[in-house]
Amino acid sequence: MGSTTMWERWDSMLPDGTINPGEMTSFNHYALGSVAAFMHGVIGGLTPLSPGWKKIRIQPQPGGTVTSANTRHVSPYGEISCRWEIREDKLHVAVAVPPNSTAQVVLPGLTEEIGSGTKEYVVDYEQDKRWPPQPFKHPFMMPQEDTFVA
Repeated sequence: MGSTTMWERWDSMLPDGTINPGEMTSFNHYALGSVAAFMHGVIGGLTPLSPGWKKIRIQPQPGGTVTSANTRHVSPYGEISCRWEIREDKLHVAVAVPPNSTAQVVLPGLTEEIGSGTKEYVVDYEQDKRWPPQPFKHPFMMPQEDTFVA
């Protein structure tokens, strides 16, 4: 195996940025796809409701320190997009639905079915009160009484 480590043999990208020439090289890992699916479906808010994206749900879910996003998907019917931004306790959303498609737009205080075209929304937005999360204090981190066994 020469001077390569086990990690280098099984990973696709080598520490110097080159691609591993071995047989196990693949960028088609679920770990990479799951991050992209989360970003498109949750942060960007685009998910299919029927095969081929003929019917779409547009439901961006802002949270934490993410205050804007812009995502798009090229479906068999054309480009679907959702761009959103939080400004002064308002959620500003712009959507595009391709021809011969429909979308269910779900925003705080609003659910609407729309056809093809573009549409903009401005709705009230209230930051999640659970943010920022409080640190978890494990029982072993709590102050303990100092006792000695004689």
